[in-house]
Amino acid sequence: MAKGAPLGSRIAVWAGWRSNGKRSLSQADLDRKPDYLKAMEIFAPLSPEQWSWLLDNTSMITCERGRVFYRPDDPGEALFIIKQGKVALYRLTSEGRKLVIDTLGPLTLFGEMGLIRQRMYGCFAEASEDSLICVLSRSDMQDLVRSNPEVALLLLAEVERRAQDREAELEAIAFRGLPERLATLLLREADVNGVIDGVTHQELAERLGTYRETVSQLLGRLRDDDVLNTAPRRIEIIDLDGLRRRSEGL
Repeated sequence: MAKGAPLGSRIAVWAGWRSNGKRSLSQADLDRKPDYLKAMEIFAPLSPEQWSWLLDNTSMITCERGRVFYRPDDPGEALFIIKQGKVALYRLTSEGRKLVIDTLGPLTLFGEMGLIRQRMYGCFAEASEDSLICVLSRSDMQDLVRSNPEVALLLLAEVERRAQDREAELEAIAFRGLPERLATLLLREADVNGVIDGVTHQELAERLGTYRETVSQLLGRLRDDDVLNTAPRRIEIIDLDGLRRRSEGL
């Protein structure tokens, strides 16, 4: 396998990287690169030689919160793997509003890669938290699949699983009103303590396809009913059963 192009040029071609908002990789990030990749099940079948090649040909980029690092008109195809942080995939409506299609966390892969039927479908990719992301180009992915077809099978299985999860999620909210959809979203995003940190009313609105003012009103009603507490960029669920009933329209 031929070694890939230099890091800077590959980022510019694959990710449409903009220098504004970029921060440098720390040595600790670079030292942990093998650990990040080995956490991905799709790379488990690789031989030691293939692992060495993957480390040489996978770039790592850091992206600050709010930075759009992939646009629908960016040239080329690439596979992105989130190592730290969160990424929002969204489209723009005819009015210029964001409609968030998916929010992805660590150890999730995504990108425009026809080789494995992975498509972005006109989506932008934006870091919703400070993020660390690995990037693999189409040509390098092709080389990897040719050398180890089992990787392709694992990638296809992962893409299919994601598609099924997304379909189930859409079915769950398709016939629900906005209050029920908001309650469902809050239940899904809360941690084990019932806390949702780092999410704004605007971001919730974008995920629900509505306006920030509407989400703020609905959250205010839930707060008044003692279902949750709110603070800037923080929501705490205090009546879990009550929120579950709201998600079911009860």
